[in-house]
Amino acid sequence: MKRIVFPFFFLISINTFSKYYEIKSSSDLFRYIGRFDLSDTQNVKFAHSGNQIEFLFKGKNFRIGLKDTLVKDGGENTNYYNITINGTVKYVVQGTSNLKYHEIEVNSMDSFSRVEIFKKTEAICGTAIFYGIRFKEGKIKKTEAKKRRVEWVGDSFLVGYGNRVSIEIPPEGNPNTGFHSINQDGYFAFGAIVSRNLNADFSCVGVSGRGVYRNFDGSQNGTIPKVYRKLYPGHELEKEYDFSFNPDLIVIKIGTNDFGGEMNVPPDMTDSLSFSDAYMEFLQYVTQKNPNAKIVLAVGGGITDFYPIGLKRLSRFKSWVKIIKEIADKEFSNKFGFFEFQPQNPPYGEDWHPTLISQKKFAAEITPYLIEFMKW
Repeated sequence: MKRIVFPFFFLISINTFSKYYEIKSSSDLFRYIGRFDLSDTQNVKFAHSGNQIEFLFKGKNFRIGLKDTLVKDGGENTNYYNITINGTVKYVVQGTSNLKYHEIEVNSMDSFSRVEIFKKTEAICGTAIFYGIRFKEGKIKKTEAKKRRVEWVGDSFLVGYGNRVSIEIPPEGNPNTGFHSINQDGYFAFGAIVSRNLNADFSCVGVSGRGVYRNFDGSQNGTIPKVYRKLYPGHELEKEYDFSFNPDLIVIKIGTNDFGGEMNVPPDMTDSLSFSDAYMEFLQYVTQKNPNAKIVLAVGGGITDFYPIGLKRLSRFKSWVKIIKEIADKEFSNKFGFFEFQPQNPPYGEDWHPTLISQKKFAAEITPYLIEFMKW
């Protein structure tokens, strides 16, 4: 087999009876967007929702090599991956505990198609390993990085918890379903949608149920500030991220889960001092790692003043974050903004989360604000 290497792509021509040609994950023809562990380039690992692998392909088809770790095949926490071709989701690939090469039809013989592997499930669903691609005949090129980069930090809303179902409220329906990863799609959550609207590279740090100083279940382990620096939140691989994404903009929407305990009977009230101290300490770390990024602090969407009655959860939440922003404006050199999402409306996704329609609505709300804030 004769291999001809050009500056920006590989040209390979093999008859249909030969073995597959392999482009390993160590190849610089792949563009890794988000948080990836590249310490072993033969086995590129990633865990966070929204991590993307991009390349251009001309040819009939190819196969993607993927394997998941720390999960059980077919369980409710199985990983899923969207395979997009020229911006449209064409395939959904289910992760497996054994290495599997998934065949993807492109049928683009005359022009290059942009291919993206997008991890649609969050980090709690396990760690993924990418081994590269195989094909019999075709060409592959590297995509160019976008001029803009946006990092999103949040919780279940950001990672698309349960957004692929639509459930009416009682008595017609019951959104209390529990988590099923097959119904989660970070590609159609507001952060990813907005990033595409802005023609920006997208990176996401989000874990369902996690808060600023305490989580929805009242625990204080693995809060968002504690997992922000991790490549593998929620698993034993406690490797730290190198902060190589270098975002122009960071949108932080955290804090809703800190108020989860207030729905208990009697309510376990959120402590304003613990919340504010943890949030400020987190901002100090974020600005240290991203000194040139502009930062927007966001609230709303999934918390209101109407329930539980009399607690005014949204008003308190909003006032605390506004004070935090005022302090941050004085203490840090980064430019800060504030944005409030409007409350979601029924129907709901799993466990009262936003549907695909609500996610699209959130994206439409914040996109013009960010364009103005960034002067984009």
